[in-house]
Amino acid sequence: MADSDETNSRQGLGAHLWGAVKGALIDEDPIATARRARLQGGKSPAGAPVAAAPEAAPTAMSPMAQALMAQVLSKATAYTALTEKLVPLEAIVVDERTRYQAAYALIKSSRSVDQVVQAIAMQHLPALEAETARFGAQLEDKERQEIGARSQELQTLTANIDAAAQQVARLREDADARIRQIEATVARDRERQALLTREIDAKRQELAAVQRQFDAAATSVAQALDAAKATVLRHLA
Repeated sequence: MADSDETNSRQGLGAHLWGAVKGALIDEDPIATARRARLQGGKSPAGAPVAAAPEAAPTAMSPMAQALMAQVLSKATAYTALTEKLVPLEAIVVDERTRYQAAYALIKSSRSVDQVVQAIAMQHLPALEAETARFGAQLEDKERQEIGARSQELQTLTANIDAAAQQVARLREDADARIRQIEATVARDRERQALLTREIDAKRQELAAVQRQFDAAATSVAQALDAAKATVLRHLA
């Protein structure tokens, strides 16, 4: 069907995810934002009424998880077709099961329950896996950019310091002035070495924090999708 043939033209979450880690606001597509709000049972940007709480409400998502969920659900599928029909029913149908059945009645001529469930399993979960792989590649690029050059310079400086120390031992008998000159160079190198070591440690901690937050976001999205799948099966199967 058309859902499975559509391609996702939206860019990855790279800039949004890095921005979320550093406390920046995430500018999401309004349609994706509204769709995410509906899935979480919250209010839409226009102030739509809050939906009834699901039987097993997922843990509130972090900004990174919300951005990731919006990306994962950005492609139109049988499942997103169902969620779009749920919105106008939220204010008038309190019972969740009845609301799902009424929404499904509007799309069942072109979407089966199996297709709705398969959309979660075969389109949205793979989209999450693709974003996870993309994020991993971005993390590797960050490591190469922010740690690789410093590590290489640190290794060079360490080798230079060792060579300089040996030179000092050989030249100590030649002239005190020469020794002082070399030791001054070593002192500058050691200062730079300490600075680079601190910078590398700080960058590693930053990247590790990003990885932990992304892992938590991915887990949160996976749990939300599992809950959505269970809800569809519970109400429509």
